[in-house]
Amino acid sequence: MMALICAVLAVIVTADDWRSGRWRPTHQTGLQKALVIPKLWLRWQLNYLKGTPVILAISVYYAWATGFSVFWDV
Repeated sequence: MMALICAVLAVIVTADDWRSGRWRPTHQTGLQKALVIPKLWLRWQLNYLKGTPVILAISVYYAWATGFSVFWDV
């Protein structure tokens, strides 16, 4: 569930970066047009990894609030 939240937020941030102009891949030549999808994928990966510490903190807080012993008895 946490990975899904992080992935969706990374999609939103990537789309916002592209829409606002903070990040815009070049696509004038044929090679640059062919590399738009890999560049988009790498940008999404970067945004996903930026969100990982937040998701990790939320999951550790949840485990702490629930009790770590609950997860060891699974």
